Amino acid sequence: MILELKQVTKVFPVRRRRKGWFNKQDSEQAAVKQVSLELQRGECLGLVGESGSGKSTLAQCILRLEALTSGEIWLDDQPIHTGRMKDIHLYKRIQLVTQDSSSSLHPRMMIRDILEEPICNYFPERKAQALEICLSLLKSVGLEADCLEKYPSQLSGGQKQRVCIARALAVKPEIILFDESVANLDMVTQSSVLDMLKRVQVERQLSYLFITHDLQSTRTFCDRIAVMYQGEIVEIFQEWDENLLRHEYTRTLFQTLTE
Repeated sequence: MILELKQVTKVFPVRRRRKGWFNKQDSEQAAVKQVSLELQRGECLGLVGESGSGKSTLAQCILRLEALTSGEIWLDDQPIHTGRMKDIHLYKRIQLVTQDSSSSLHPRMMIRDILEEPICNYFPERKAQALEICLSLLKSVGLEADCLEKYPSQLSGGQKQRVCIARALAVKPEIILFDESVANLDMVTQSSVLDMLKRVQVERQLSYLFITHDLQSTRTFCDRIAVMYQGEIVEIFQEWDENLLRHEYTRTLFQTLTE
């Protein structure tokens, strides 16, 4: 096991106005409720749920972009919920690839600069080999070398997403979190990107947490699937057998695949 979440909870304060501007009532909303989850080495774990179910908030908690209200997160045998991120190089070991590749890539930077930046930041001793590393990264994600001299606006949506993946790979992570990363791609491009990700996972011995609202995209891509509903993990399954499912929400998701 490489990543373990123990009873992770994230509560956000909610301020509501009542009876005029100065009379306000404070309350709380739990976006993530006592989530316990394990990610094994070399595994692709799917995290499926509708919008607003807490999936992205959970990813932000793992990356320490959001502080936990309670619970623990362990990377190997080290706690990462305590805030000591620099001690264990969290940002190097865990990378995030989001849904919107356009906003993730600086529009005025060439792809070469985008890829070289993390290499030089994390491996300054390899600055002289940065170009060679960039070419290797492009090859890994299925892009041609001439992409290095292009700007993000000159690439297709699928190509930009591959650049985002290459940038994540540049720091040699152990875990990559994919937050709706293929949601904006057409079915053909999506299938191609997923095939590439599976190959890269095997080649680099990576662990994936694949967050999506689309159960169908996890069917052949993920080893196990955790279902999140209203901030909670309601079911974790491996066998695609509707008769083995226990939670009503999971069965509803399965029914949408056959409609």
